[in-house]
Amino acid sequence: MAAPVAAALIWGYRAYRAYAAYETAQTAIEAAETLAQIGQRKKEVQSILKDVIQGMKDEIDIKSSTFVRTGGNSTVSRGRSENVTYRQYIERKIPFRPAISTVCQWALKSPLTVPRRIRKKIPGEIIETTIDVALKQTTASLVFEVVDDLLGWQSPLKAEPNYDGKSNAAYLGNPSTRPKRISEFFPFWPRPRGSLAPDLVIVEYRQQPFEVGNVFAAVEIKFPDDWVRDRQMGAYVRLMNEDKSKVALLRVPEDCTGYRSVANAKSDQQGKPRRGR
Repeated sequence: MAAPVAAALIWGYRAYRAYAAYETAQTAIEAAETLAQIGQRKKEVQSILKDVIQGMKDEIDIKSSTFVRTGGNSTVSRGRSENVTYRQYIERKIPFRPAISTVCQWALKSPLTVPRRIRKKIPGEIIETTIDVALKQTTASLVFEVVDDLLGWQSPLKAEPNYDGKSNAAYLGNPSTRPKRISEFFPFWPRPRGSLAPDLVIVEYRQQPFEVGNVFAAVEIKFPDDWVRDRQMGAYVRLMNEDKSKVALLRVPEDCTGYRSVANAKSDQQGKPRRGR
Protein backbone atom coordinates (compact mmCIF):
# COMPACT_ATOMS: atom_id res chain seq x y z
CA MET A 1 0.00 0.00 0.00
CA ALA A 2 2.93 2.29 0.74
CA ALA A 3 4.29 1.98 -2.79
CA PRO A 4 1.15 3.30 -4.56
CA VAL A 5 0.95 6.17 -2.06
CA ALA A 6 4.60 7.07 -2.65
CA ALA A 7 4.09 6.86 -6.42
CA ALA A 8 1.04 9.12 -6.16
CA LEU A 9 3.02 11.65 -4.14
CA ILE A 10 5.86 11.61 -6.65
CA TRP A 11 3.43 11.99 -9.56
CA GLY A 12 1.65 14.82 -7.78
CA TYR A 13 4.93 16.59 -7.07
CA ARG A 14 6.02 16.26 -10.70
CA ALA A 15 2.66 17.55 -11.90
CA TYR A 16 2.96 20.50 -9.55
CA ARG A 17 6.50 21.29 -10.79
CA ALA A 18 5.34 21.07 -14.40
CA TYR A 19 2.41 23.36 -13.69
CA ALA A 20 4.65 25.82 -11.82
CA ALA A 21 7.11 25.84 -14.72
CA TYR A 22 4.24 26.50 -17.14
CA GLU A 23 2.92 29.36 -14.99
CA THR A 24 6.41 30.87 -14.76
CA ALA A 25 6.89 30.64 -18.52
CA GLN A 26 3.51 32.24 -19.21
CA THR A 27 4.22 35.03 -16.74
CA ALA A 28 7.58 35.68 -18.37
CA ILE A 29 5.93 35.86 -21.79
CA GLU A 30 3.30 38.28 -20.52
CA ALA A 31 5.94 40.43 -18.81
CA ALA A 32 8.01 40.53 -22.00
CA GLU A 33 4.98 41.61 -24.03
CA THR A 34 4.17 44.36 -21.52
CA LEU A 35 7.76 45.64 -21.45
CA ALA A 36 7.80 45.69 -25.27
CA GLN A 37 4.63 47.77 -25.28
CA ILE A 38 6.08 50.15 -22.69
CA GLY A 39 9.20 50.62 -24.84
CA GLN A 40 7.06 51.37 -27.88
CA ARG A 41 4.91 53.85 -25.94
CA LYS A 42 7.98 55.74 -24.78
CA LYS A 43 8.94 56.34 -28.40
CA GLU A 44 5.41 57.45 -29.27
CA VAL A 45 5.32 59.91 -26.36
CA GLN A 46 8.37 61.79 -27.61
CA SER A 47 6.72 62.46 -30.96
CA ILE A 48 3.06 62.89 -29.99
CA LEU A 49 3.70 65.15 -26.98
CA LYS A 50 6.59 67.11 -28.48
CA ASP A 51 4.85 70.48 -28.04
CA VAL A 52 3.75 69.65 -24.49
CA ILE A 53 7.28 68.70 -23.50
CA GLN A 54 8.75 71.83 -25.08
CA GLY A 55 6.17 73.99 -23.32
CA MET A 56 7.13 72.54 -19.95
CA LYS A 57 10.79 73.14 -20.71
CA ASP A 58 10.03 76.80 -21.37
CA GLU A 59 8.13 77.06 -18.08
CA ILE A 60 10.61 75.18 -15.94
CA ASP A 61 11.43 78.12 -13.65
CA ILE A 62 7.87 79.32 -13.10
CA LYS A 63 5.66 78.41 -10.13
CA SER A 64 2.88 76.00 -11.05
CA SER A 65 0.13 77.95 -9.29
CA THR A 66 0.63 80.83 -11.73
CA PHE A 67 -0.73 78.54 -14.47
CA VAL A 68 -4.08 77.79 -12.86
CA ARG A 69 -6.82 78.02 -15.46
CA THR A 70 -10.13 76.18 -15.08
CA GLY A 71 -11.80 73.51 -13.00
CA GLY A 72 -13.70 70.37 -13.97
CA ASN A 73 -17.28 69.97 -15.10
CA SER A 74 -19.48 69.52 -12.02
CA THR A 75 -22.64 69.73 -14.16
CA VAL A 76 -21.88 66.23 -15.40
CA SER A 77 -22.39 63.19 -13.15
CA ARG A 78 -21.63 59.55 -13.85
CA GLY A 79 -24.11 58.35 -11.29
CA ARG A 80 -26.17 59.25 -8.23
CA SER A 81 -24.99 62.51 -6.63
CA GLU A 82 -21.32 62.31 -7.64
CA ASN A 83 -21.31 65.88 -8.98
CA VAL A 84 -22.66 67.12 -5.63
CA THR A 85 -20.67 64.94 -3.22
CA TYR A 86 -17.32 65.59 -4.90
CA ARG A 87 -18.03 68.99 -6.39
CA GLN A 88 -15.21 70.78 -4.58
CA TYR A 89 -12.68 68.28 -5.94
CA ILE A 90 -14.13 68.27 -9.46
CA GLU A 91 -14.17 72.06 -9.72
CA ARG A 92 -10.68 72.45 -8.31
CA LYS A 93 -8.61 74.61 -10.65
CA ILE A 94 -5.35 72.96 -11.58
CA PRO A 95 -2.49 74.06 -13.84
CA PHE A 96 -1.59 72.18 -17.02
CA ARG A 97 -5.13 70.85 -17.47
CA PRO A 98 -4.79 70.94 -21.30
CA ALA A 99 -1.59 68.87 -21.15
CA ILE A 100 -3.08 66.45 -18.62
CA SER A 101 -6.22 66.16 -20.76
CA THR A 102 -4.16 65.35 -23.85
CA VAL A 103 -2.39 62.52 -22.04
CA CYS A 104 -5.54 61.08 -20.45
CA GLN A 105 -7.60 61.18 -23.64
CA TRP A 106 -4.80 59.44 -25.52
CA ALA A 107 -4.64 56.78 -22.80
CA LEU A 108 -8.42 56.34 -23.08
CA LYS A 109 -8.27 55.81 -26.84
CA SER A 110 -5.14 53.65 -27.06
CA PRO A 111 -4.31 52.06 -23.71
CA LEU A 112 -1.69 49.45 -23.02
CA THR A 113 -3.18 45.98 -23.03
CA VAL A 114 -1.92 42.96 -21.15
CA PRO A 115 -3.04 39.36 -21.47
CA ARG A 116 -4.79 37.91 -18.45
CA ARG A 117 -5.39 34.20 -18.11
CA ILE A 118 -8.74 33.05 -16.80
CA ARG A 119 -10.13 29.59 -16.15
CA LYS A 120 -13.70 28.62 -16.83
CA LYS A 121 -15.27 25.54 -15.28
CA ILE A 122 -17.68 23.54 -17.37
CA PRO A 123 -19.06 20.08 -16.64
CA GLY A 124 -16.23 17.60 -16.83
CA GLU A 125 -13.29 19.92 -17.44
CA ILE A 126 -11.64 23.31 -16.93
CA ILE A 127 -10.94 25.51 -19.95
CA GLU A 128 -8.16 28.10 -19.81
CA THR A 129 -8.41 31.14 -22.03
CA THR A 130 -6.77 34.55 -22.29
CA ILE A 131 -8.35 37.99 -22.46
CA ASP A 132 -6.77 41.39 -23.04
CA VAL A 133 -7.11 43.88 -20.20
CA ALA A 134 -6.80 47.60 -20.99
CA LEU A 135 -4.64 49.54 -18.55
CA LYS A 136 -5.80 53.12 -19.07
CA GLN A 137 -4.47 54.55 -15.81
CA THR A 138 -1.14 52.79 -16.24
CA THR A 139 -0.86 54.20 -19.76
CA ALA A 140 -1.46 57.76 -18.55
CA SER A 141 1.00 57.36 -15.67
CA LEU A 142 3.61 55.95 -18.02
CA VAL A 143 3.29 58.98 -20.28
CA PHE A 144 3.70 61.41 -17.36
CA GLU A 145 6.74 59.42 -16.20
CA VAL A 146 8.34 59.51 -19.65
CA VAL A 147 7.80 63.26 -19.92
CA ASP A 148 9.36 63.69 -16.46
CA ASP A 149 12.37 61.65 -17.58
CA LEU A 150 12.75 63.70 -20.77
CA LEU A 151 12.75 66.87 -18.67
CA GLY A 152 15.54 65.59 -16.43
CA TRP A 153 13.03 64.71 -13.68
CA GLN A 154 11.99 68.36 -13.41
CA SER A 155 8.49 68.03 -14.80
CA PRO A 156 5.75 69.65 -12.70
CA LEU A 157 3.71 66.46 -13.14
CA LYS A 158 4.76 63.45 -11.05
CA ALA A 159 3.14 60.10 -11.87
CA GLU A 160 2.03 58.00 -8.90
CA PRO A 161 4.74 59.13 -6.44
CA ASN A 162 4.73 57.20 -3.18
CA TYR A 163 4.26 58.74 0.27
CA ASP A 164 4.54 57.03 3.64
CA GLY A 165 1.00 56.38 4.86
CA LYS A 166 1.82 57.39 8.46
CA SER A 167 4.44 60.14 8.27
CA ASN A 168 3.40 61.53 4.84
CA ALA A 169 7.08 61.59 3.88
CA ALA A 170 7.77 61.30 0.16
CA TYR A 171 9.81 58.39 -1.21
CA LEU A 172 12.47 60.31 -3.10
CA GLY A 173 14.70 58.83 -5.76
CA ASN A 174 17.93 60.05 -7.33
CA PRO A 175 17.79 62.94 -8.08
CA SER A 176 15.42 63.94 -5.29
CA THR A 177 12.89 65.25 -7.83
CA ARG A 178 12.49 61.70 -9.18
CA PRO A 179 9.93 59.35 -7.59
CA LYS A 180 11.59 56.32 -6.01
CA ARG A 181 10.54 52.99 -7.53
CA ILE A 182 10.90 49.47 -6.18
CA SER A 183 10.72 47.58 -9.46
CA GLU A 184 13.43 48.04 -12.04
CA PHE A 185 11.09 47.14 -14.90
CA PHE A 186 7.56 48.23 -14.03
CA PRO A 187 7.63 51.66 -12.36
CA PHE A 188 4.30 51.72 -10.53
CA TRP A 189 4.12 48.29 -8.93
CA PRO A 190 4.85 46.96 -6.38
CA ARG A 191 4.67 49.86 -3.94
CA PRO A 192 6.14 50.28 -0.46
CA ARG A 193 3.88 48.65 2.11
CA GLY A 194 1.45 51.10 3.70
CA SER A 195 2.20 53.84 1.18
CA LEU A 196 -0.17 56.21 -0.61
CA ALA A 197 0.28 57.06 -4.28
CA PRO A 198 -2.00 59.69 -5.86
CA ASP A 199 -2.42 59.15 -9.61
CA LEU A 200 -0.78 62.50 -10.32
CA VAL A 201 0.94 65.13 -8.19
CA ILE A 202 1.48 68.69 -9.43
CA VAL A 203 4.38 70.38 -7.67
CA GLU A 204 4.80 74.11 -7.12
CA TYR A 205 8.55 74.33 -7.74
CA ARG A 206 9.84 71.77 -10.23
CA GLN A 207 13.45 71.98 -9.11
CA GLN A 208 12.50 70.89 -5.58
CA PRO A 209 11.40 67.46 -4.24
CA PHE A 210 7.72 66.59 -4.32
CA GLU A 211 7.33 66.71 -0.53
CA VAL A 212 3.79 67.53 0.64
CA GLY A 213 4.79 71.14 1.34
CA ASN A 214 5.78 71.58 -2.32
CA VAL A 215 2.59 70.04 -3.73
CA PHE A 216 0.05 72.29 -5.40
CA ALA A 217 -2.46 69.48 -5.96
CA ALA A 218 -2.80 65.71 -5.67
CA VAL A 219 -5.01 64.64 -8.56
CA GLU A 220 -7.15 61.51 -8.56
CA ILE A 221 -7.83 60.44 -12.16
CA LYS A 222 -10.89 58.34 -12.93
CA PHE A 223 -11.45 56.64 -16.26
CA PRO A 224 -14.86 55.21 -17.25
CA ASP A 225 -16.09 52.38 -14.96
CA ASP A 226 -13.67 53.43 -12.21
CA TRP A 227 -15.79 54.96 -9.46
CA VAL A 228 -14.87 57.68 -6.98
CA ARG A 229 -14.60 56.43 -3.38
CA ASP A 230 -14.95 58.42 -0.16
CA ARG A 231 -12.18 56.46 1.52
CA GLN A 232 -9.70 57.18 -1.25
CA MET A 233 -10.42 60.90 -1.42
CA GLY A 234 -10.26 61.13 2.38
CA ALA A 235 -6.86 59.43 2.39
CA TYR A 236 -5.48 62.04 -0.01
CA VAL A 237 -6.90 64.89 2.09
CA ARG A 238 -5.11 63.46 5.15
CA LEU A 239 -1.94 63.08 3.07
CA MET A 240 -2.14 66.78 2.19
CA ASN A 241 -2.30 67.63 5.92
CA GLU A 242 -6.10 67.95 5.87
CA ASP A 243 -5.96 70.67 3.20
CA LYS A 244 -8.87 69.87 0.85
CA SER A 245 -7.82 72.65 -1.51
CA LYS A 246 -4.79 70.52 -2.46
CA VAL A 247 -6.87 67.58 -3.69
CA ALA A 248 -8.50 67.46 -7.13
CA LEU A 249 -10.60 64.97 -9.07
CA LEU A 250 -10.34 64.59 -12.84
CA ARG A 251 -12.76 62.27 -14.59
CA VAL A 252 -11.88 61.22 -18.11
CA PRO A 253 -13.19 62.49 -20.44
CA GLU A 254 -15.79 64.59 -18.55
CA ASP A 255 -13.33 66.97 -16.89
CA CYS A 256 -10.82 67.16 -19.73
CA THR A 257 -10.24 70.40 -21.59
CA GLY A 258 -12.46 70.65 -24.63
CA TYR A 259 -14.93 67.99 -23.47
CA ARG A 260 -18.45 68.42 -24.81
CA SER A 261 -21.23 66.27 -23.44
CA VAL A 262 -23.72 64.62 -25.79
CA ALA A 263 -26.49 66.80 -24.34
CA ASN A 264 -24.57 70.02 -25.00
CA ALA A 265 -23.68 68.92 -28.51
CA LYS A 266 -27.35 68.22 -29.29
CA SER A 267 -28.40 71.53 -27.77
CA ASP A 268 -25.90 73.45 -29.89
CA GLN A 269 -26.97 71.54 -32.98
CA GLN A 270 -30.64 72.33 -32.36
CA GLY A 271 -29.85 76.01 -31.79
CA LYS A 272 -28.15 76.42 -35.17
CA PRO A 273 -30.30 77.96 -37.92
CA ARG A 274 -31.15 75.59 -40.73
CA ARG A 275 -29.90 76.38 -44.18
CA GLY A 276 -32.40 76.61 -46.98
CA ARG A 277 -32.18 74.27 -49.89
